[in-house]
Amino acid sequence: MRRVGDGEHFDRLLAAARTYWGESPGGESCVVAEAFDQDIRVVVRTLMVAKAVGELLSARLFALVDPEWRRLAEVFGAEADGRPRVPPAALVTSRADADVRREIPVVHVHGTGSLMAYALFPDQGPCSFQEELPARVGAFFERHVWPHRHAIAPGAERTAWRAKSGYQVRTDTERRQLRHYGCARLGLDPERPTITVFGHTPVQDTELFHATVEYAASDVSANWLFLDPVPNAHPRIRCVTGDLSTNLLWSMTDAGVTFSDSDLPAFGIPVVQAGWSVGGACGGTHVARQASDIRLLLDEVVAKHDKGESILEPEQRERARLWLWLRRCGADVPTQLLPHWEHGVDYARALAVNLWHVERDGDPLYSAIARMWERREPMLTRFDFRDPAGPYVRGHEPFARPGQAGHQPFAPPGPAGHEPFAPPGHEPFAPPVSAGHHEEHPMSSFHDPEGSFVTRSTP
Repeated sequence: MRRVGDGEHFDRLLAAARTYWGESPGGESCVVAEAFDQDIRVVVRTLMVAKAVGELLSARLFALVDPEWRRLAEVFGAEADGRPRVPPAALVTSRADADVRREIPVVHVHGTGSLMAYALFPDQGPCSFQEELPARVGAFFERHVWPHRHAIAPGAERTAWRAKSGYQVRTDTERRQLRHYGCARLGLDPERPTITVFGHTPVQDTELFHATVEYAASDVSANWLFLDPVPNAHPRIRCVTGDLSTNLLWSMTDAGVTFSDSDLPAFGIPVVQAGWSVGGACGGTHVARQASDIRLLLDEVVAKHDKGESILEPEQRERARLWLWLRRCGADVPTQLLPHWEHGVDYARALAVNLWHVERDGDPLYSAIARMWERREPMLTRFDFRDPAGPYVRGHEPFARPGQAGHQPFAPPGPAGHEPFAPPGHEPFAPPVSAGHHEEHPMSSFHDPEGSFVTRSTP
């Protein structure tokens, strides 16, 4: 990743931001952008979201950044002195501490996709991301995603197809062959279930990770793969950090233990979710919040495998696939201002071009932030979930669609101050409604005529 000052592209970026994006509201309140990062993509995203929030609140922008990013922050309208003199009205950050309680709204900008961010609004008193975010995301999922699961399904299938790019196994026969090969390579019994324990965050997940290690050391009925090193590991435990390809690892895994959000349930692999995750309340995993939960759930995994069954229910898999879609697509705002994360080393050049030519009044970034803020939603969204067919207009109800109550059909304009023109004895022009007409489903715009690209044999 190019650093600040690397060539002409950064100079063009500064010039474009200074010319078109340097103004800032002069109100008494302020918004703080916190971006202590070495990656220009992270810093720019945080500054741009904070700038949009500041304009929404008529608040000045203050930026807490490393010294090498100070010039960049100031050309985006940040105050030169850096530190606010009054309590901020909001914090926009690239690194939110999940367990820190906040008394002001916090927006956590993520570093993937086009633009992704989660938000916490402590309207009922101080709270933290760890306490509130999963429940609020789960409530959003239940209200806006799950009821429309059939309409979203084609998009969710495409998202899953993209997400499994590293897994190329297409049939159960291929999976069984890879499974037997992997077990033979590691000296494991292919007739036993294989439970894979994925990476954890030290300190944050230490207790649950150690409980999983203890269970694996005492269990004699399953194979155990750990992606993190295990000190003094039992002979039944295999530490396979970086040793197995995605094809081999997924083919061998009958169940997983993860310490963050996982895509595996969307592909038919049950997961015991140890500890905290953003999507923990969406119903795609079995959540274990303490060591005793881990032991009970792993007992169930092994017992059901002995009967040829799985702890992953069909509804769980469907929920997991919808959560995968929401996380990677529905909550990813396709703004033209910010280049996609994958631009990598070309990011500064692409951003400079965008800043010269994109107008803020029509860009989805601003409407998405306004929608999230005014409705107190827990995440930015690609479109208005309350009216997926139309744009969100700040301060107005969504436009009615043809066939819906409140829709005004087109009529040719009449003279100024008069009703729309119509021949004498006739009503103003309106398109005819055929017999048997039904109101279009509000999520029908998500239907894909080409169907699914995901093979049904995907594990």
